[in-house]
Amino acid sequence: FSLAYLSSLGETLVRLACVVPNGFLVFFPSYPLMYKCVETWQESQLWNKLCAKKPVFLEPRGKTDFTQTIDGFYGKIRDPSCREATFLAVCRGKAAEGLDFADTNGRAVVITGLPFPPKMDPKVKLKIMHLNETVRAAPTPSKQLLTGNTWYCQQASRAVNQAIGRVIRHRHDFGAILLCDTRFSAQDVQ
Repeated sequence: FSLAYLSSLGETLVRLACVVPNGFLVFFPSYPLMYKCVETWQESQLWNKLCAKKPVFLEPRGKTDFTQTIDGFYGKIRDPSCREATFLAVCRGKAAEGLDFADTNGRAVVITGLPFPPKMDPKVKLKIMHLNETVRAAPTPSKQLLTGNTWYCQQASRAVNQAIGRVIRHRHDFGAILLCDTRFSAQDVQ
Protein backbone atom coordinates (compact mmCIF):
# COMPACT_ATOMS: atom_id res chain seq x y z
CA PHE A 1 0.00 0.00 0.00
CA SER A 2 1.25 3.46 -0.86
CA LEU A 3 1.93 6.24 1.60
CA ALA A 4 -0.89 8.22 -0.04
CA TYR A 5 -3.33 5.37 0.64
CA LEU A 6 -2.19 5.00 4.27
CA SER A 7 -2.54 8.75 4.85
CA SER A 8 -5.95 8.86 3.16
CA LEU A 9 -7.13 5.92 5.26
CA GLY A 10 -5.91 7.65 8.42
CA GLU A 11 -7.71 10.88 7.53
CA THR A 12 -10.88 8.91 6.79
CA LEU A 13 -10.73 7.17 10.16
CA VAL A 14 -10.22 10.48 11.98
CA ARG A 15 -13.30 11.92 10.25
CA LEU A 16 -15.35 8.81 10.99
CA ALA A 17 -14.27 8.81 14.64
CA CYS A 18 -15.84 12.28 14.89
CA VAL A 19 -19.29 11.05 13.84
CA VAL A 20 -19.46 7.42 14.97
CA PRO A 21 -20.83 7.19 18.50
CA ASN A 22 -19.61 4.64 21.05
CA GLY A 23 -17.55 1.70 19.75
CA PHE A 24 -15.71 2.09 16.45
CA LEU A 25 -14.08 -1.04 14.96
CA VAL A 26 -11.42 -1.01 12.26
CA PHE A 27 -10.25 -4.30 10.71
CA PHE A 28 -7.03 -4.69 8.72
CA PRO A 29 -6.09 -7.58 6.40
CA SER A 30 -2.99 -8.41 8.50
CA TYR A 31 -0.98 -7.48 11.57
CA PRO A 32 1.93 -6.10 9.50
CA LEU A 33 -0.42 -3.73 7.64
CA MET A 34 -2.08 -2.61 10.88
CA TYR A 35 1.33 -1.90 12.43
CA LYS A 36 2.51 -0.11 9.25
CA CYS A 37 -0.58 2.12 9.33
CA VAL A 38 -0.08 2.98 13.00
CA GLU A 39 3.61 3.73 12.39
CA THR A 40 2.81 5.95 9.40
CA TRP A 41 0.07 7.79 11.29
CA GLN A 42 2.33 8.34 14.30
CA GLU A 43 4.95 9.95 12.05
CA SER A 44 2.39 12.30 10.48
CA GLN A 45 0.40 13.29 13.59
CA LEU A 46 -2.71 11.47 12.29
CA TRP A 47 -2.34 9.10 15.24
CA ASN A 48 -2.63 12.00 17.69
CA LYS A 49 -5.74 13.26 15.89
CA LEU A 50 -7.33 9.79 16.01
CA CYS A 51 -6.50 9.33 19.71
CA ALA A 52 -7.87 12.80 20.48
CA LYS A 53 -11.31 11.73 19.19
CA LYS A 54 -11.59 8.45 21.13
CA PRO A 55 -9.27 6.20 23.13
CA VAL A 56 -7.62 3.76 20.68
CA PHE A 57 -6.91 0.09 21.41
CA LEU A 58 -4.80 -2.20 19.20
CA GLU A 59 -5.46 -5.93 19.00
CA PRO A 60 -2.32 -7.65 20.31
CA ARG A 61 -1.20 -11.09 19.16
CA GLY A 62 -0.90 -12.60 22.65
CA LYS A 63 -3.89 -14.07 24.49
CA THR A 64 -3.11 -12.49 27.88
CA ASP A 65 -2.52 -9.07 26.35
CA PHE A 66 -5.69 -9.47 24.29
CA THR A 67 -7.87 -10.02 27.35
CA GLN A 68 -6.49 -6.88 29.00
CA THR A 69 -6.90 -4.85 25.80
CA ILE A 70 -10.49 -5.89 25.11
CA ASP A 71 -11.42 -5.31 28.76
CA GLY A 72 -9.96 -1.81 28.45
CA PHE A 73 -12.02 -1.17 25.30
CA TYR A 74 -15.27 -2.40 26.89
CA GLY A 75 -14.43 -0.41 30.03
CA LYS A 76 -14.19 2.85 28.07
CA ILE A 77 -17.55 2.14 26.40
CA ARG A 78 -19.18 1.53 29.82
CA ASP A 79 -17.45 4.49 31.50
CA PRO A 80 -20.07 7.29 31.84
CA SER A 81 -17.36 9.94 31.47
CA CYS A 82 -16.19 8.51 28.12
CA ARG A 83 -18.66 6.09 26.48
CA GLU A 84 -16.56 5.62 23.35
CA ALA A 85 -13.44 3.97 21.99
CA THR A 86 -11.79 2.77 18.79
CA PHE A 87 -10.54 -0.81 18.40
CA LEU A 88 -8.02 -1.60 15.65
CA ALA A 89 -7.99 -5.30 14.85
CA VAL A 90 -7.14 -7.87 12.19
CA CYS A 91 -9.46 -9.98 10.03
CA ARG A 92 -8.99 -13.61 11.11
CA GLY A 93 -7.74 -12.30 14.48
CA LYS A 94 -9.30 -12.89 17.87
CA ALA A 95 -11.63 -9.88 17.69
CA ALA A 96 -12.91 -10.80 14.22
CA GLU A 97 -13.58 -14.45 14.93
CA GLY A 98 -15.97 -14.53 17.82
CA LEU A 99 -16.18 -11.46 20.00
CA ASP A 100 -19.48 -9.73 20.47
CA PHE A 101 -19.52 -5.99 19.78
CA ALA A 102 -23.29 -5.65 20.12
CA ASP A 103 -25.11 -2.41 20.80
CA THR A 104 -22.86 0.43 21.99
CA ASN A 105 -19.73 -1.75 21.77
CA GLY A 106 -19.82 -1.44 17.98
CA ARG A 107 -21.67 1.24 16.05
CA ALA A 108 -19.46 1.08 12.96
CA VAL A 109 -17.02 -1.33 11.41
CA VAL A 110 -14.45 -0.39 8.78
CA ILE A 111 -12.80 -3.06 6.65
CA THR A 112 -9.56 -1.56 5.32
CA GLY A 113 -8.70 -4.22 2.75
CA LEU A 114 -9.29 -7.75 1.51
CA PRO A 115 -7.71 -10.31 3.86
CA PHE A 116 -6.53 -12.94 1.40
CA PRO A 117 -4.74 -15.91 2.95
CA PRO A 118 -0.94 -15.81 2.56
CA LYS A 119 -0.43 -17.12 -0.97
CA MET A 120 3.01 -18.57 -0.15
CA ASP A 121 1.74 -20.57 2.83
CA PRO A 122 2.34 -24.27 1.97
CA LYS A 123 -1.19 -25.26 3.04
CA VAL A 124 -2.74 -22.55 0.87
CA LYS A 125 -0.55 -23.51 -2.10
CA LEU A 126 -1.50 -27.18 -1.70
CA LYS A 127 -5.22 -26.39 -1.43
CA ILE A 128 -5.16 -24.25 -4.59
CA MET A 129 -3.14 -26.88 -6.46
CA HIS A 130 -5.47 -29.69 -5.31
CA LEU A 131 -8.62 -27.81 -6.35
CA ASN A 132 -7.15 -26.90 -9.74
CA GLU A 133 -6.10 -30.54 -10.32
CA THR A 134 -9.59 -31.73 -9.38
CA VAL A 135 -11.15 -29.36 -11.91
CA ARG A 136 -8.66 -30.40 -14.63
CA ALA A 137 -9.22 -34.11 -13.93
CA ALA A 138 -13.00 -33.88 -14.14
CA PRO A 139 -14.36 -35.77 -17.16
CA THR A 140 -16.74 -32.94 -18.00
CA PRO A 141 -16.66 -29.29 -16.97
CA SER A 142 -18.76 -28.67 -13.89
CA LYS A 143 -19.89 -25.44 -12.28
CA GLN A 144 -20.05 -27.30 -8.97
CA LEU A 145 -16.30 -27.85 -8.83
CA LEU A 146 -14.39 -25.10 -7.11
CA THR A 147 -11.20 -23.77 -8.71
CA GLY A 148 -8.23 -22.80 -6.56
CA ASN A 149 -8.68 -19.11 -7.38
CA THR A 150 -12.38 -19.19 -6.51
CA TRP A 151 -11.61 -20.83 -3.16
CA TYR A 152 -8.86 -18.26 -2.51
CA CYS A 153 -11.26 -15.35 -3.10
CA GLN A 154 -13.94 -17.01 -0.98
CA GLN A 155 -11.54 -17.19 1.96
CA ALA A 156 -11.08 -13.41 1.86
CA SER A 157 -14.85 -12.89 1.62
CA ARG A 158 -15.49 -15.20 4.57
CA ALA A 159 -12.97 -13.32 6.72
CA VAL A 160 -14.63 -10.01 5.79
CA ASN A 161 -18.08 -11.38 6.62
CA GLN A 162 -16.82 -12.61 10.01
CA ALA A 163 -15.45 -9.16 10.83
CA ILE A 164 -18.61 -7.39 9.65
CA GLY A 165 -20.72 -9.78 11.70
CA ARG A 166 -19.18 -8.50 14.95
CA VAL A 167 -21.31 -5.34 14.86
CA ILE A 168 -24.95 -6.14 14.14
CA ARG A 169 -25.72 -8.91 16.62
CA HIS A 170 -29.54 -8.93 16.99
CA ARG A 171 -32.59 -7.53 15.23
CA HIS A 172 -32.68 -4.30 17.26
CA ASP A 173 -28.96 -3.62 16.90
CA PHE A 174 -27.58 -1.20 14.33
CA GLY A 175 -24.24 -0.09 12.96
CA ALA A 176 -22.53 1.22 9.86
CA ILE A 177 -20.44 -1.04 7.62
CA LEU A 178 -17.72 0.67 5.57
CA LEU A 179 -15.58 -1.13 3.00
CA CYS A 180 -12.48 1.01 2.36
CA ASP A 181 -10.79 -0.74 -0.55
CA THR A 182 -11.65 -0.26 -4.22
CA ARG A 183 -11.26 -4.01 -4.75
CA PHE A 184 -14.60 -4.53 -2.99
CA SER A 185 -16.27 -3.25 -6.17
CA ALA A 186 -14.65 -5.98 -8.31
CA GLN A 187 -17.05 -8.54 -9.74
CA ASP A 188 -15.21 -11.56 -8.33
CA VAL A 189 -15.31 -10.13 -4.80
CA GLN A 190 -19.03 -9.31 -4.82
